[in-house]
Amino acid sequence: MTRPWILRLQPDPHRAADPVTPPAALAGTSGVLGAGPVQWAAQAGEAIAGEILEQVPEHGGGRGPVTTLRRSTESAVLAALHLLVADAPRRITALTGETREGCREFARRGIPLDLVLRGVRLGHARLAHELAATVDEHVPAGRRLTELRQVNDLLFAYADAHASMMAEEYIAERDRWRGSDEAARRALVDDVLAGRPVDARAAARRLHYDTSRTHLAAVLWCDGTGTDGARPAAERLHRAATALARALTATGMLLIPAHTSTAWAWFSVADEDSAGLAAHLRHTLDRPEGVRVAIGPPAPGVPGMRRSHLSALQAERIAHLGRSGEWLWDHREVRLAALATADPEHAHWFVQDVLGPLASDGDRVRDLRETLRTYLAADRSLRTAAELLHVARNTVTYRVRRAEELLPAATTAGNPLELRLALELARHLPA
Repeated sequence: MTRPWILRLQPDPHRAADPVTPPAALAGTSGVLGAGPVQWAAQAGEAIAGEILEQVPEHGGGRGPVTTLRRSTESAVLAALHLLVADAPRRITALTGETREGCREFARRGIPLDLVLRGVRLGHARLAHELAATVDEHVPAGRRLTELRQVNDLLFAYADAHASMMAEEYIAERDRWRGSDEAARRALVDDVLAGRPVDARAAARRLHYDTSRTHLAAVLWCDGTGTDGARPAAERLHRAATALARALTATGMLLIPAHTSTAWAWFSVADEDSAGLAAHLRHTLDRPEGVRVAIGPPAPGVPGMRRSHLSALQAERIAHLGRSGEWLWDHREVRLAALATADPEHAHWFVQDVLGPLASDGDRVRDLRETLRTYLAADRSLRTAAELLHVARNTVTYRVRRAEELLPAATTAGNPLELRLALELARHLPA
């Protein structure tokens, strides 16, 4: 083995980052490199993705694209480690599947090739920096300079081949995509979502969907759970969207792939009344295997397609903020939290300032918070709160008293609206 120090790589305990590559795909890599180097690669891949997003923000655009970028950078780091640990130098003859998917997504999103390649250069520079630090740590002083030169030579050759193959993959996908009906439909949807003028009749013909109706938008994404993971993501998303359409008794459905594991949907619904809609869907539908859904409010016409979709995106954002296992997120239910967490960091500070010790983590404190929230929402009715929480009235009394004891004095004497808002936000923000 040329570089046994590669196998001694260990993750930084202060930079927690779990691999985003599916466990099945990691099985072979873990067998060759071991758990420590794989976890190190996950951290390096996250750091590389973060630097690329900071320098080339066009690579971002939401949770899905960022996850794709992280998978691509993580797979590139793992491929580099395989190259460095090999007994004999190897040529890179193919991109990883994750990197190919990243190239295809860049092409479909219209990100210019020069920005794609700039991201590649930034990524390899950061990887060289990360590996140089490990050489200093694991290689004896007398051999470090030689080792660094050899590592840099191999990484340079890898980066050159990697960039060339990415450019080829990108150009092939761009040319295929530009001539496809899918691209024309996505471009039209992008115009709608950007608020640009759109001819409703022409849009209906292109999309095969009546844009003049009342629309309910949904964002659907695969969450990597469940036994249905063997099915292709596109099939799982389509099955979930079709089930939603049936439950909504929709007269039309438009489904647009937004990302490898995300789809945008619009459903033609009867009217704009969405009260009780989420409860109806939860009661009517079985939880889609491995798929989660965020919905916006029904709204009419082309502007309604945009409004409902943007609201669904906000509900999706709230879904990703917290740790709830809920599968359906309705904008009506979380719109206050969505509005108040537009800046998540300031929202955290607000919750900590208002709730004090009551903002801490742990099941017991969460029960106290939820009881106080329910009690205040029920106009301080012990009976109603007990019914909603399915506990005894004495339990509500005890929990409310304990919760109030944990609140800062300034909160108990201050604005009750701030307290209710902080309790609502604490349900969605991670501790």
